[in-house]
Amino acid sequence: MSFSFGFSSKDFSDDEIDNDGLLAGSEAVSPASSVNPLDDGRLLGKDVVQPQWQNLKAVLDSLKDVRVSFEQFPTPRNSTVLYRRELFDVKHQLMSEAGDGDEDSVELDILMGETSEDLRKNVYEGGLKSWECSIDVVDYLSELKSGLEDIDCVLELGCGTALPTEYIYSMFLQLQPTTDLTFILSDYNRSVLRLVTIPNLIITWAKVVLSEDQYSQLQKCNDETIPVRSDELLLTQQLLDAFYHDMQARKIRINLMSGTWGRSFTNLLAPTLNAHSGILAITSETIYQPENLPVVAETLLDVILANKGSKVKALVAAKNIYFGVGGSMMEFEKYLQKRIQQDCLPIIYHTQKVDAGLKRSIMFIE
Repeated sequence: MSFSFGFSSKDFSDDEIDNDGLLAGSEAVSPASSVNPLDDGRLLGKDVVQPQWQNLKAVLDSLKDVRVSFEQFPTPRNSTVLYRRELFDVKHQLMSEAGDGDEDSVELDILMGETSEDLRKNVYEGGLKSWECSIDVVDYLSELKSGLEDIDCVLELGCGTALPTEYIYSMFLQLQPTTDLTFILSDYNRSVLRLVTIPNLIITWAKVVLSEDQYSQLQKCNDETIPVRSDELLLTQQLLDAFYHDMQARKIRINLMSGTWGRSFTNLLAPTLNAHSGILAITSETIYQPENLPVVAETLLDVILANKGSKVKALVAAKNIYFGVGGSMMEFEKYLQKRIQQDCLPIIYHTQKVDAGLKRSIMFIE
């Protein structure tokens, strides 16, 4: 049985697009700057965290003997079951680990409300919280009726709690796939990958794969005094080892990259992507800053255009307007349309509205 998700332009409504797949009624825009946003010098600034691969084994080792609290919750539209680590539990771990002046201490200050911020540019990009559009993507994926065949690599940009990846990962665990699957999870903050991205995948694995006896014994490790609760998971060495070895047995590769996007990021990413024939790129709630919007767009374009020998599709989920910040789905569409027209790119895109009080959309690019 092959593992597949399917979507095409037919899955999206065309009430906002014309026959060429472009935004209906949009005005012509001026040509882009000769400097690609991926090569913007500000992305190499001393205050910007540069991209680098993170070692999964090292991340797992850093979680040894941490007890995580989590919640099980349904998505609003399709009641798809997801798991995520509780934010209060993340705060507790940050409080126990943070030292004065380090990155985690700054994140703790923000999370505790001491700075009146949800994020801080070049310091913390909000990845410890789950944002609405990532759940929209899960609902969209769960509604697919036919298969997008031969997907062997899922790339999530700005993954944070990684709920879309978690959903695909969960489905993969429940199937008997004939192909390997690689996940590439990127977030600006290494601590986000460590504190929520990987814990959410471990929790999902424990809930989907383990029997009740395995769930209990891997936490107790022959110590019957250790409590086992349905909404907590003690990350013992035995449990972490079981997770790691099961990923190897199932041929699931989990790659982690921290740091900013830009040319250095895409150069690091290229060799891994080039090894795959079917790529699904996902990003949600990443275009809220006008100066970063072109960087997100160019990163996706680079992934698509640099892998012409592969089937590459992308999903972009965002609020229609980020009030008080400046980014918007409309501006993203305009930028993408400009690039397609200016360079005659072989790319089409379509946008679907999300039925919600706060206006949001999902864009499909191929």
